[in-house]
Amino acid sequence: MLIFAAPVFQLILSIKALKGKTKLNLLWVSFIALILGVLLPVGATFISIYGLPPGTKCATGSVGLVLGGWMITAMTVPIIGIVMSALYHFKHKSGLS
Repeated sequence: MLIFAAPVFQLILSIKALKGKTKLNLLWVSFIALILGVLLPVGATFISIYGLPPGTKCATGSVGLVLGGWMITAMTVPIIGIVMSALYHFKHKSGLS
């Protein structure tokens, strides 16, 4: 679940930024989501490794969380950022509130 936290965080805060309910702009929201997307998969890997039973010789699946999380972040953060930027500019150019 931690590997999906950054994109969900970005989506929620981007929507709040579009509605004017937060002082963070979309660039900062994307930057924070990118940092979280790098750090949280590493934390998820450590939690997964500590949960392995003693005597386990291979933790390849646990280490895969890092790469999977980074891939999810690399794909979703730019896409969400571009879509939310387009919505923001469309909303402010057309005068919608």
